[in-house]
Amino acid sequence: MPYTLLDPTSQGDAAAKFLAPRLDSLDGKVMGLLNITKNGSDIFLGRVEELMRERFDIAEVISVEKPTFARPAPTELLVDLAERADFVIEGLAD
Repeated sequence: MPYTLLDPTSQGDAAAKFLAPRLDSLDGKVMGLLNITKNGSDIFLGRVEELMRERFDIAEVISVEKPTFARPAPTELLVDLAERADFVIEGLAD
């Protein structure tokens, strides 16, 4: 009997994906922090913010949280963050 294997991690055609343009510098940029709300995420992202501020002249930090780690972030939340931040770091922990 033939079997069909499915990859549950696949989210579509990989060829259709692309990398975002890279910033020349992080100095003067707005950093977005996306907390997926897993246990310890806030501690991890707090440390990331601290280290980034030590190394770069970050203009502003926008921190947002997903309503639950069990589901993808709402599109509205992601669009708003993408419009307000120059770059985003998504953090999780456990």
